[in-house]
Amino acid sequence: MSALQYLRIFNYIDAIARHGSIRKAAEGLFITPSALDRRLQDLEEDLGAELFERHARGMRPTAAGELFLKHAREQRADFERLRGDIAHLRGLHRGTVSIAASQALAFSLFPDIITRFRQKNPGIDFKVRICDHNSVVQALRDFEADLGLVYNVQPTTDISPMLEVEQRLCAVMAADHPLAQQPELRMRDCLRYPLALPDASLGGRMLLDAFFARSSLNPQVVLESNSFEMLRNFVRGNDAVSFQIQVGAALARVQDGVTARQIDDRGLGTRPLTLAQLKGRHLPLPAMRFAQSLREVLEGAGE
Repeated sequence: MSALQYLRIFNYIDAIARHGSIRKAAEGLFITPSALDRRLQDLEEDLGAELFERHARGMRPTAAGELFLKHAREQRADFERLRGDIAHLRGLHRGTVSIAASQALAFSLFPDIITRFRQKNPGIDFKVRICDHNSVVQALRDFEADLGLVYNVQPTTDISPMLEVEQRLCAVMAADHPLAQQPELRMRDCLRYPLALPDASLGGRMLLDAFFARSSLNPQVVLESNSFEMLRNFVRGNDAVSFQIQVGAALARVQDGVTARQIDDRGLGTRPLTLAQLKGRHLPLPAMRFAQSLREVLEGAGE
């Protein structure tokens, strides 16, 4: 069996695990359910073990299936890295960079830096998954992302930080908000207005809750959301104030009617924005080059 045939089998098993169904996996793979089921049965016979438990509500990987999935994802990632390395040697400069990141980076940082990177490396394309910080870590573990960029993440033994940059929270508001005239703010200034807060799935909320618990301030929360886009759009149309880390807030710039100002409160503290990879994994060359570009931008943003 050729390497490509093995990779195809890996993709089949991975699709079944993700969808929990032969039928749904087959639809995404553009083959018939019966053909996919035969491939699975042939593989289980070759391995001498069932890879999935079959239930009325779907299919779940067995212990053997989990081992096979881990192996399959590792092999698929290694093959993509090898293909990228060979393409680099041939001077083709082709490849894909896959990233999982906190959504605070989606508004301005990633679109800008990817645009600049592709101007120099037009053969490189990107897959960017925006998700909460726990899902960023899981995407690295599942080989769904080469790089993870996440704010205020808890350390784990299997994730290696490549760079950590301390980030402060900033106040986000409409460009014509009264507070927009001040270069720096105190949290007390912000609490004179209604607040639109990120919910507990977003890293900055932990800092805000800890600050409010230690202070005598009484916030008037009118909106909570797991979407920074929702929060930005909300404050654009009224006098509410929201919060975001500085690298994603576009400090002192006006973008789509929204601006941001730094909060000068020592008690608010900082937390690191972490660029990370799966420990022990050899990254494809395009991902390594993009990581270096990210490093230059983030180190500049942290100054």
